[in-house]
Amino acid sequence: MFVISRKTNESVFINELEVTVGWIRFNKVQLIIGFDDEIAPLEDILYESTKMEIGDEISIIAVHITKDKVRLGIDAPRGTRIDRSKGPES
Repeated sequence: MFVISRKTNESVFINELEVTVGWIRFNKVQLIIGFDDEIAPLEDILYESTKMEIGDEISIIAVHITKDKVRLGIDAPRGTRIDRSKGPES
């Protein structure tokens, strides 16, 4: 499992998916999953220690939530590209 800390409005890219932290409140976090420009983004709320499946072999777990950041655990097969930068280069 790959673990990464993110604050509100910060993203992580998993292959071609953009996962953005929408907001953090108490013990829950809103994740916004962007697929591409033609499909509306998927929004979901995770509580600490809960899992969200995105695709057949990729899941995201809210490992720990504080008042200003969340630690996300990403389970994905070997070879999955995980990019913590601000986004793909234009």
